[in-house]
Amino acid sequence: MTQKDVAPVLQQHKEWVTNRQGKQADLRGADLRKINLEGADLRYADFRAADLSGAILSQANCQHADFRGANLSNAVCIGTNFTNARMDGANMFGVDLRTATLQFAQMSGANVTSSYKQAVAEAASRQIPQRDKDKER
Repeated sequence: MTQKDVAPVLQQHKEWVTNRQGKQADLRGADLRKINLEGADLRYADFRAADLSGAILSQANCQHADFRGANLSNAVCIGTNFTNARMDGANMFGVDLRTATLQFAQMSGANVTSSYKQAVAEAASRQIPQRDKDKER
C-alpha cells in the first residue's frame, strides 16, 4: 500500500476511534514497508501479519493495537505508545524504540534483537589480522 492508499483508511479509523462513525483500520497482511505513520492515532488498529519493515511510527498512538506476527524490522518507533498492544510473535529486529512506551504490551515470542547487538557480534566474530609485533621491534 502506498501513503496515498493508507490516508483514507487512517481517516476512517480516526473517526471510528473518536466517535464510532468511521471504520476500524483493518490492515491485516498489508504491505506497509517504509510507510510514514508518524503521529497517527492507531489505537485498536489491526496490523496482524502486516509488513511494517522500515516504517516510521514515531509518536504514533498504538494503544491496544494488534501487531501479532507483524514484521516491524528496522521500524522507527521513537516515542510511540504501545501500551496494551498485542505484539506476540512480531519481528522487531532493529526497531528504534527510544522513549517508546511498552507498558503491559504482550510480546510473547517477539524478536526484539537489536541490530547493534548483531553488528557487534559480527565484528567480534571476524578475525582482524594484527600487525606482526616482532617486525615493529
